[in-house]
This record gives sequence, C-alpha cells and structure tokens, in this order.
Amino acid sequence: MSPIHKRSVIYASKIAAATLAAMLSALWLNLPHPGWAGLTVFLTSQQLGAVSGSVVSRSVYRVVGTALAAAGILLFIPIINAAPEMLLAGIATWVALLLYVSLLDRSPSSYVFLLAAYTLPLIGLSSANSPLSAFDTALWRVEEVALGAAVSVAVHTVFAPREVKPLMVARLSATLADAKHWILQGLGATPTDERAQQARARLAADLTEARTLAAVLRFEPGIGAQDMGVVISLEERALALLPLLAGVEERLAATRSADPALAVKIDQHLDAVRRHLEQPRDNGDAARLADSGRTLVDIGRTHLPDSELLALGAMERLAELLRTWDECLALMHQLENPAKAPDATIQRLMAVASPRVLHIDHGLAALSGLSAAVAVLCAGALCWALGWDQGAITVGLAAVGSCLFAFLDDPRPFLRLMMMATGLAVPVAALYVFAILPAVDGYLALAMVLAPLLFTSAFFLSIPKWTVPALGFTLVVVTLISVQPVQAGDFSSFIATAIGSLLGTTIALTVTSLVRVIAAATGVRRLMHAVWHDLADIADGQRSVTRASWASRMMDRMGLLLPRMAAAQGPMRARAEHALDDLRLGVNMLDLRETALQVAPQPRAAIDAALLQLAAHFRQRLAQPDAAPGAAIARSINQVIADLNDIDPGPHRSQGLAAATGLRLALLAPAAAAAGAHGDNS
Repeated sequence: MSPIHKRSVIYASKIAAATLAAMLSALWLNLPHPGWAGLTVFLTSQQLGAVSGSVVSRSVYRVVGTALAAAGILLFIPIINAAPEMLLAGIATWVALLLYVSLLDRSPSSYVFLLAAYTLPLIGLSSANSPLSAFDTALWRVEEVALGAAVSVAVHTVFAPREVKPLMVARLSATLADAKHWILQGLGATPTDERAQQARARLAADLTEARTLAAVLRFEPGIGAQDMGVVISLEERALALLPLLAGVEERLAATRSADPALAVKIDQHLDAVRRHLEQPRDNGDAARLADSGRTLVDIGRTHLPDSELLALGAMERLAELLRTWDECLALMHQLENPAKAPDATIQRLMAVASPRVLHIDHGLAALSGLSAAVAVLCAGALCWALGWDQGAITVGLAAVGSCLFAFLDDPRPFLRLMMMATGLAVPVAALYVFAILPAVDGYLALAMVLAPLLFTSAFFLSIPKWTVPALGFTLVVVTLISVQPVQAGDFSSFIATAIGSLLGTTIALTVTSLVRVIAAATGVRRLMHAVWHDLADIADGQRSVTRASWASRMMDRMGLLLPRMAAAQGPMRARAEHALDDLRLGVNMLDLRETALQVAPQPRAAIDAALLQLAAHFRQRLAQPDAAPGAAIARSINQVIADLNDIDPGPHRSQGLAAATGLRLALLAPAAAAAGAHGDNS
C-alpha cells in the first residue's frame, strides 16, 4: 500500500469511527436528528487532512455558526411567520448579508458567517408551520452540532493525531529554500530571465498556504502566544524578500549598462554577499556587508551622477535584503527551537509584526450575496406557489449550493459535481432506508451496516479531486437516511426530500449561471483595477498604509492572479504578468512620501507634485491599461532627484534618492518604447 493510500485509510477510519460515535451518542441522548451530529464530523474533518488544529478551529467555528443561525431562527420564524412573503424575504436577506460578510473575512473564521448563512434556511424553514417549535428546533441543532464537534475533536486529537506545526515548519522551510535560490540567482552576474522571474510568483502561493496553516495553528494544543508571534513575524519578513530582490536586480542591470567600471566593484561585493548567504546566520557579517556596499558610492557628495544614483539605490535595497534575510533565518531558527528564549531581535520583530492584510473585493462579495438571495427567493417562491410544505429542503439546498462555492469565479463545475453526488446519493439512501435499516436491531448492528458507507465516503473525501462530490454525497445521503431509534421508512417523505434536494441544487446552479459567474479575464481586470486604485490613493495621500501591509496585500493579489493569468489577454495580461513592478512602485512611493516629511520645503514640494502626477497616471490606467507615463511625469521625477541631490547627505536623502530613481527606472524605461510606438499618453 502506498503512503498516500495508507494515510487515506487512517483518515477514513478515524472519520468513520467518529461519525458513528457521534450518531450513536445522539441516539442514546434521544436527540431528534443524529445525522446532524454525524455530518458535523465530516464537515470539521475535511480540511488539511484533519490535522488537530484544523479540526479544533473548524469545530469551534461550526458551533458558533450554528448558534448564530439558531438566533436567526428565533428572530425570523416566530416574529414574521404570519406573512410568508416577508419571511422568505427576511431569510434571503439574512443569507445575502452573512455570505457577504464571510467573503470579506477570507480567514478560517469566515466559516462562522458562511455556516450561519445557509443553516438558517436549511433547518429553520421546517419550523415555519409550527413557530412554537422554533426554540426546540434551534436548541436541538446546536446540541447535535456541539456533540458532533466534541466527538470529532476527541477522536482526531487522541487517535493517530496529526499536528499543524510540522506542516508549517516544512512549508516555510521550503519557501525560504526557494527564496535563497532566487536571491543567489538574482545577485549573479547573469540577468535573471523572464521565465525565472515569473516562477518566483510561486512565493505568493506558498505564503498563502502558510497563512492558512497559521490561522489554525493557534487552535493546536501547546501553541502559545510566542509561537504565533514568531509565525506572524516570519510570514511578514518573507513577504518583503521578493520586492527587495527585484529592486536590487533592476538597479544592478541598469548600473551595469551605465557604468561598467562601477559594476565591476559591485560584482566583487556581490561575490562576498553570495558567500555570506551560503553560510549559517551571522548578524554581524550581514551588517558589515551592508555597510561595505554603501561605501561603493560616496553618499557624502552632492550632484551624484545617474550611474551612482542607481548604485546607491541598489546598495540600499541590498542592505534591506540582507537584513530581512537574516531576520527570516533567525525567526525560522526560533520556530524550529521553541524552547529557546527569543533574543532581542526576535522580540523586536514580534512586537511590530501584524497579521496579513489581504485583498478584499466588496463588489464581488455583494454580487455573491445577491445571487444567493435570488436563489433562495426562487426556491421559496416555487415551493410556495406549489403549496409544497415539504419544500424547505429545496430552499435549504439552494442556499447551501449558492454559498459553499461563492469564493470561486465560476462555481458551476462544483455545483454540477454536487448535483451528480446528489443523484448518486438518492438510490444509495433508498437502499438503506427501505431494505437495510428496517432489518437492523441494536446499536452494534447499526454501526456495522453504516460503517462501510461512512468509510467509503471518508476515503474519497481524502482525495482532493473527489472531495466536493464526496462531501455532497455524504450531506445528502445522511440527510435522506435520517437515522432514528425506530427506523420506519416513509416513501412519500423520502421522495419529497430527494426531489427537493435535486431541485435545490438545480436552482442554485441555474441562478449562479445567470447572475454570479465571473470570467477569469474579468477577475484579472478587477484585481489590477484594485492595484491601480491603491497606487493612486498612496500617491495622492488618500490611503495611509505601511510597507508591510502593502506588500502583504499585493503578494495576496499576485497569488490570486496566478490561476487566472492564462485567460487574460492584451495589455491587461501584460500588466498582470508584471504585478511585482506595481508592488515595487508602491514601496518606492511610500518611501518617497516618508522622505517628504523629513526634508526642506523645496524638495518636499517637488515630491508632492510628482506623486500627484503619478496618482493621475494610475487612475488613467483604469480606463486605459496600456497608458504609459509621459513627459510630465519624467520631468517631475527628475526634479525630485535633482532637488534631493542638492540637500545635505543623510539617511533621508539616501532613502529618497533610492525611491525616486526606482520610480524612474520602473516607470520610464518601459515608457520610452511605448511612447515611440503610441505617442505621449500623459
């Protein structure tokens, strides 16, 4: 048996055992729907191979989400039950609002709002005809879910537990190994080709995976505030590596073209830097190399020539890169050796670190909420028009299908898988309800007949390409079987539930197809527009952000762009492929704005004028993605460089010159070619 299949067997065995334990415990406690306890085990075990932290976090969020849905049931059912149209509108509004909030969160805690969004129609509408039972229904669901969550946590943390931390350490270690390879490659004498630069975008995806692991790490037993602080700090420092390296490379290439003699000295310095990077961490050596690089340019002189300005910027960014890399190594060492007391460097980094700042698309979240509300309204209106009292499951499944995959640009493939799984679940459930379970007597016999079904479903749940259909199959089959103390199959009720399940998923698919599908190219356009909006706001001072938060949001956007890139075409694709340039532009503008606060009125006015020109340019890109910066921007940036070149030497002058030359290099070098072909677009 291969290691993968062995893990799947262990995983499926644990889930099947926990599901049976949850359902049998619910039967013993006389809870009305033991299937909810069993489904909770499946739903809390589906992510990250059921590592302990993930199961605990998912279980906590599921209980809280169910409690929130229960509060919604007590709000809607008794109060507006007399007016069915108002009740339906209220439930649709609830689903839309909570789905919108969940999509804005983009962390595991969003499961609270996602679950509450679809749980209310899924279980609340069954009480619409008997509002006095709403409290009992809500209480029972919370008890059943809490029981399933408790059993799931107990089984996954006691029997063959898997921890999050080893996965995180391995992921971050591999990410730093890749980063080291890219840094050594980027500091070499041969310029990095386009293909190698694009491959670096994988860092964004790697850090997205690390963020997911970090979010559940805090729920793992034995993980304290220090562990979380180290992880957050390491993630923040790793985010800074790629833009710093790109800034160094860009300036090095320009320096080699402008001043070959100076480039020889720089290459000799880079040889020493690469030897340092090959060695274990050494703070003193990194600081010495940073100072040595700065001495290649006489920063005490005014009126530095362009080649020395480029070298100055390269050495400033290289010094930052060395410091950041050294900090990454220190944090990684601390993560691997948690018993060691953190030194002053680690404590400083932990004190200033903050959680990731991610991209948020309010418009797409609102559209997803609208689509889910329309699906609920259509399903409810159909059942109301038919006078179908058992149609609550239709509304519930319409809400489930609309919410579960709302994070995708195109949810239709997964909804089709849900429909396929539902169609497969109906005959399997019928076999159990009408042939197997009526002949079963006792808990042991019940466990024996359900075990193969649950084990097979859990086994397929462990295989990524089968996760969605396995989850959909389990959701429907457990609902249709509806295990009870005395199993007496009701054919009409079974058929009504089966038809309602298929109809609800069909309505979700139909409404999603008409309202919610976003083309990948549209997704790229929306992401790039968000980038340019932010750059314009940074330039004109409307958005106050830090370097770390800007890098975090941009790296997240780069990770979101990667799977969509193939569908984009023309200027938008060209811009998206160079999103790292926009990340560096934002960093340079933030540095330049900080410099403006420290210098005399004349260079400050020049900086403000240049930034306003840049703000106008990035807003122009919203309508014209291939717009190139024109002569006015070139003049304004050159004026900034000239004014900063005249002031007294100091760290703020060096910071400002590095930022201004970086802006000129990133914006105006490609603009020259564009201007020659298309004219001045300023």
